[in-house]
Amino acid sequence: MSMGGFNDRGTGQPSGPTVTTVVQALEVARDSPEGAQDPTVVSILETAIADIWRKIQAHPTTYVMTRDEFAVFNYFQSRFVGQQLATDATKRYWDHLHLSNGS
Repeated sequence: MSMGGFNDRGTGQPSGPTVTTVVQALEVARDSPEGAQDPTVVSILETAIADIWRKIQAHPTTYVMTRDEFAVFNYFQSRFVGQQLATDATKRYWDHLHLSNGS
């Protein structure tokens, strides 16, 4: 029986929160090494980063990530070390954030 937002994987014990969104997956992955290895979490985050990277590649000089997209992109930052396109996308995010906040 599943209670309180936990998955019961046939053990009779709660195994962790049900993860269905990118934000939830990112939170679980950041909270523990075990969470970062959970197949559901990995699948959600890998799909998200692939989608984000496709958007950046499709609009390399204009695409501005959302806050949630940037959080995922930042989680995977080591994957993009040395890639100018990633550096530019990160700069655009921060520049847009500063402009939006009136700084």
